[in-house]
Amino acid sequence: MFKRISKVFLIATTAALSGCASQSMLPSSSSDADFSAPEGKVGWSSYRETALFRNASEEQVYDAAKLALGETGFALRSADRSARRVTGEHGITLHDWNVIAGIYYKPTPAGIRVLVQVEGSKDTGFSGDVTGDGWTGKIMSRMRQHIGR
Repeated sequence: MFKRISKVFLIATTAALSGCASQSMLPSSSSDADFSAPEGKVGWSSYRETALFRNASEEQVYDAAKLALGETGFALRSADRSARRVTGEHGITLHDWNVIAGIYYKPTPAGIRVLVQVEGSKDTGFSGDVTGDGWTGKIMSRMRQHIGR
C-alpha cells in the first residue's frame, strides 16, 4: 500500500513540477525580445504588454522595473543593465505553481520602449489556464508611478 501511495505521489509531483515556469522561458536580453509581437494573452499562461516612456532615461526605467517587481510581489531574480533586462519570480499563487516576469527596455528616438512578459506554469492545474491576475498591467502601472515622480 505504501509503495503505491509513494509511486502516485512521485508521479503527481513530477507532473506538477514539469509545468513550472522558469527563467529560461524568457528572452535573455532586450536584443532577444520581440517588442513588436502581439500583446495580451499570447499563449498558455503567457502574457505581454509594451509601453513607451517618453522623457525617461534608461537608468530611471531600470530602477522603476526593479521597484515595480518588488511592489507586485515578485522576488528579484536578475537585473542586468547591459542586457537591458530585469526578471523576477512570484512563486506559488492560488492558480499557479509559480509565475515569472521579465522586463525589457530599449532606447528609441521617441523614448524608452518597455516590454513586460509574464509566464505562468504550463500545467493544466485544477483551474486550467488562469495565470495573469493582470501581472503585466500591475507591473507597468507601478513603473509609470515611479517614472512619473
